Amino acid sequence: MLRVTGLLMVLLIALAAGLLSAQQNQPARLLQQDGLVLFPRPLPVSDFAFVDEHGATAARSDLQGRWQLLFFGYTYCPDICPMTLTHLNRSWQRLTPGQQQQLGVAMVSVDPQRDTPESLHLYMDYFNPEFRALTGNQAALQTLATELHAVYNRVERPDGQAYLMDHSANLAILDPQGRYRGYISPPHDPERLVPLLKLLLDGAAG
Repeated sequence: MLRVTGLLMVLLIALAAGLLSAQQNQPARLLQQDGLVLFPRPLPVSDFAFVDEHGATAARSDLQGRWQLLFFGYTYCPDICPMTLTHLNRSWQRLTPGQQQQLGVAMVSVDPQRDTPESLHLYMDYFNPEFRALTGNQAALQTLATELHAVYNRVERPDGQAYLMDHSANLAILDPQGRYRGYISPPHDPERLVPLLKLLLDGAAG
């Protein structure tokens, strides 16, 4: 009888611990269901020497100190990039000033042949002057894309018009230490994105 009672007590304690753990992990599961994927452990990101929208050298260390949303795109993008930046700007406007200070947004141009610092500056300034743009040589871009689980490739058009660049649409998340923490999959409309960003900035990512 004592053995049965002891076993029952162990089972009750285990059940209570499981319920407590489930409640504590609820936000993480909800975020993942909403398109936010956070890795169990941050992944390293190699240092790089890119050029920003002002023509200055930008390294990985320049992105440290706050959370960053990085996405791959280019100024000649006909649809995904303008839509993403529009959604990001509208989402940004719904954050508090304190939350805005905790979050950086940058587009990594996969089209350095056409995207000069001047064109990147005009492009990003149109959507939000606080957003940054980075680009570099193809080797450096490919390294970063691989580390952030992104893909892109050049597509020649049969009609002879300017080429296009196919690219991933995820938002890569870098933590304040410059590590790859996870990503947010599309769609990136503010109604979906703002709650995810607030939870992330409020410490839901741990």
